[in-house]
Amino acid sequence: MTDIYDLVIVGAGPVGCKVGELVGKDHNTLIIDKKKEIGKPVQCTGFVSNRILEFSDISEKVILNKVTRAKFFSPKGNSMTLKSKRPFYTLDRELFDKELADKAVENGVEIKLKNEFKNFEREKDHLIINTSEGKFKTNLLVGADGPNSTVARITKLPQPDNILAGVQETVKGSYDSDCSELWFGSKTCPDLFAWVAPESNEWARIGLATPQRAYHYLEKFIKKRTGAGSKTRNKVSGVIRYGLIEKSVEDRILLVGDAACQLKPFSGGGLLYGLIGAHEASKACNKALKEEKYSSEFLKKNYEDKWKEKLRWSIIKGLSLSRTIHSLSDWMLDTGFSVGKHVAPILEQVVDEDLL
Repeated sequence: MTDIYDLVIVGAGPVGCKVGELVGKDHNTLIIDKKKEIGKPVQCTGFVSNRILEFSDISEKVILNKVTRAKFFSPKGNSMTLKSKRPFYTLDRELFDKELADKAVENGVEIKLKNEFKNFEREKDHLIINTSEGKFKTNLLVGADGPNSTVARITKLPQPDNILAGVQETVKGSYDSDCSELWFGSKTCPDLFAWVAPESNEWARIGLATPQRAYHYLEKFIKKRTGAGSKTRNKVSGVIRYGLIEKSVEDRILLVGDAACQLKPFSGGGLLYGLIGAHEASKACNKALKEEKYSSEFLKKNYEDKWKEKLRWSIIKGLSLSRTIHSLSDWMLDTGFSVGKHVAPILEQVVDEDLL
């Protein structure tokens, strides 16, 4: 017999779980995910602004470190340091994900792991969700299944073609725990930058994202930053797909989080934007279920238009900033950073941290 739900969410990451938490209190909600355990494998740096507390409502015990400064390095090592208007946090990503999943379960959400979404069938007044573990009947389907979303592919909602491979390791070394680092240059990381997100004075998450040979560039950068033979742990990798998605809804279907490219194009960070999307998705789902309206027009008006009102301009500005920075030659970057360190106080006032 097919189980019946008001809402089925594909993806038990923080974004999917937040949608579930906010809808599950009033509606019968199921989250499915092919992975075996919440929070594993980690596929994110977990370095975010303090606004994460506002949109996730998690406890501060998931915060490993607080950072208030960022140091930017040019290809030749010229640097400038900017003080953040708000603190940034290095999170325990596994614990962060588990807390959000627990909140969803507390609100009545059912989570089925080791259950892979395959496709769906449209019936007159519902969807039939086909998975590796059976079928589920639902009024609404939310795709929170990441940058290579199966829900998006099956629904034929095209995602942007901009793709980077992100890789990261936690590396033992000497760091300023209050200062993150961003390293630029064609020989360091083509098309993005390398980052150092400190967990403490002794350990930091070092990573980068680039279209190809990502591990090659990462190994070279770790050797440059911390020396040969540095102790490492927690290898992380994942796909970063960025840009402004043309359409994130269809009849009875919504995409959210990385599946809807709700992330920062300059850094590839998706937690904050994804959780903003999750709040808008949950409002739309609650309204759709209450009013029994599931058309793409209704979902566009109540979800897509709402999240794009909040994030469209930031995504466009982030794309412009990324293209501008990465179109500069190494010598131009060196010159710019040399000048920038003398006007750092001005930059601190004009830089939009939510783009980074």
